[in-house]
Amino acid sequence: MSDRQQGTFVITSRNSPFALDSGSALSHVEIAYETYGTLNEARDNAILVCHALTGSAHVSGVDAEGNHGWWDALVGPGRAIDTRRYFVICTNILGGCYGSTGPTSIDPSTGVAYGDSFSTVTIRDMVRAQRAVIAELGIERLHTVIGGSMGGMQVLEWAAMYPDVVERIIPIATCAAHSPWCIGLNAIAREALELGRAAGDEAAGLRLARKVAMISYRSDVEFNDRFGRDRLHDDVDPVDGTFDVERYLERHGEKLVE
Repeated sequence: MSDRQQGTFVITSRNSPFALDSGSALSHVEIAYETYGTLNEARDNAILVCHALTGSAHVSGVDAEGNHGWWDALVGPGRAIDTRRYFVICTNILGGCYGSTGPTSIDPSTGVAYGDSFSTVTIRDMVRAQRAVIAELGIERLHTVIGGSMGGMQVLEWAAMYPDVVERIIPIATCAAHSPWCIGLNAIAREALELGRAAGDEAAGLRLARKVAMISYRSDVEFNDRFGRDRLHDDVDPVDGTFDVERYLERHGEKLVE
């Protein structure tokens, strides 16, 4: 397999739907993926990279739209994850918005997008879908599984579910279970999405949810060190959003909406 390939695997069949932890099942599941580097003859140099909440399978290089991979600085020839040595795989998670089956996909039973009716997906469901892709690629063992944040949760689940498949794990900035702090922040973010939809302005809800999320991804110490109380304009009323930290959150909110 040559450098940077992309595609989609259908991991279900008419007689074999994809069962979810929730007890429901999906009759048709597609998982988008990208690979980088070359799988060696022994098939023992494969590294699975797991993306975070808003990531995609595009982990390295430049795609057709000119977008750089989200871990381009780490994955590639001569980089930390060297694609001259390793065969790197990244899938878009089940429930994702970048090619894999999720809320924007068409429900075969209705002919319209799932939307809010899409079943709840767990980290375990995501990993089981990834395992199906790995099997389709003809890989029996993974040299390493690596990922950060929600990707790190997938890494831990890989070790728990498939210890005979994974040789090494590198979980980054993650946890095995959310703290009450994160549960509360995520509840607020979901409410922001719901309020935006109810108001007819889903972009505003998504923007606000992303701002809440960006606070949860950082610490009070980092915010103090990085922003302090610096302002872009000292002669403007503070309530007008002139603090550096406010602009930082605004940029990330707009970026996700775009």
